[in-house]
Amino acid sequence: MRQMKMLLDEMHQYVQAFNRNNQILKDNWQDKKSEHFSDTCITIVNGTCQEYMQTVEQVQMGINSSLEQLKAMEQELNKELSAPTWSYKG
Repeated sequence: MRQMKMLLDEMHQYVQAFNRNNQILKDNWQDKKSEHFSDTCITIVNGTCQEYMQTVEQVQMGINSSLEQLKAMEQELNKELSAPTWSYKG
């Protein structure tokens, strides 16, 4: 899970750098083609990356929650297994 977080953080950094670089290009070009490129490519790529990262983060939270539940269940099972068992011999 730590590796997944590190990869997501790295992806966030790349998307931010992508946005900064594209803003510099857009500011310097200042023409209709750059606006069209921004609208049809940059905005779509940025939106797709953002959606992907949000989805992965939500999935990661769900996995972490499931993992915690499994750990709690394991502890309960270990308690049950280590508890003394009594049998009645009558």
